[in-house]
Amino acid sequence: MGPGDIVGAHRESLLRGAAATTSLAFSEQLFNYCKAVATPLLAISSHPRADTVQDGPIQAENRQKSNRQSPHSGLGFHLLQLRYALYLAYRARRFRADVAFIDSSTSHYFALSIFRLIGIPVVVNLHNVLWPQGFPPTGLSGRVVRWLNAQFFRWFAAGAIGVSPECERQVLSEARQRIPFFQYRCQFNRDGFFVAPGYQGGPFQVAFVGRAEVSKGVLDLVEISEILATKCSTPIIFHVCGEGPALALLRDMIRRKGLESRIITHGHLKREELLKLYSSCHAVIVPTTGAFPEGMPQVCAEAVITRLPIVASRVTNALDVLGPAIAEAETNNRDSYAEQLGRLATDSSRYEQLRSATDALSGQFFDRSFSYPAAVDRMLSKLFRDRRHINDWSSVFLSKQFP
Repeated sequence: MGPGDIVGAHRESLLRGAAATTSLAFSEQLFNYCKAVATPLLAISSHPRADTVQDGPIQAENRQKSNRQSPHSGLGFHLLQLRYALYLAYRARRFRADVAFIDSSTSHYFALSIFRLIGIPVVVNLHNVLWPQGFPPTGLSGRVVRWLNAQFFRWFAAGAIGVSPECERQVLSEARQRIPFFQYRCQFNRDGFFVAPGYQGGPFQVAFVGRAEVSKGVLDLVEISEILATKCSTPIIFHVCGEGPALALLRDMIRRKGLESRIITHGHLKREELLKLYSSCHAVIVPTTGAFPEGMPQVCAEAVITRLPIVASRVTNALDVLGPAIAEAETNNRDSYAEQLGRLATDSSRYEQLRSATDALSGQFFDRSFSYPAAVDRMLSKLFRDRRHINDWSSVFLSKQFP
């Protein structure tokens, strides 16, 4: 289940419910599903804090991939991915698993072939695409890994689920349409969301919400802000919400260029603080670069729920899902982002056109039949013909964890 602290999150959820998180945690959705259908689950994350928790049929564990500093490239990186896939297959076999769902970025996809070789069908869960849209791997190593992954999807994978149409397109293209694929959307609790009032003049407030990473485009905000200062008559203020490795560098760049009044960094915000900030903003920017394999950003869902237009490029893979609410910028083009923001701040008809589209788009993020466990349930029904399909999701989502 990726690198998250699923054990700590589950303990927190059992104590306080889901109010601390903006979206409903994928791990908690899956745990509630397995409780509802009385299915034993072994859930393993690669979070570095080793821990375990047992809750009825749920056994959740944090198990770090490596005790040493993990290599980010080279032979050591590839060996680490292979070793971790072998470890997970070993644990699945000991658990006597009937099926394995493996999150994207857990290991190389081709390494997951070991599950099928030991008799366990493997389903990939894509939170990210295989490669950034429009930016397939070009180096030798990347092309070799892509070819090997294609063989896995074509001959070894039992199926796949994922968060966007682009996830489905890429996987089915590599698999040559040979496996089933089910999409799902992140899910939310309606409590606490405010509808942003819309822009009525004055400074135009824009939210960036997510990990502060170079590949997420957070540093591009500096140049975008400088362009807007010279080309847009309306003051545009950025609010950066989130932590990450590029946050310190961003703050240093802001200080050196004297942009403290135009780019405000908030760090990590609790759910109620973040929702309050959304309600005071007029748009959301998602400047993901061509270096990041975005699946479909949750911040885009949060934007339409709060009726905020979005400025994003095609590489976010949100246009297929939320296109009418998005002012499309060119990937990696800061001038294009500045142009789209400037137009939203000065063209009221364009702004209202995008804002009015958000209402019809937000419903999918409260549709439990389009949730992560619903995709899991559909896949299980596809793989195991005698399994009864769930039609009523109240037993999964109406609980202390999901009020």
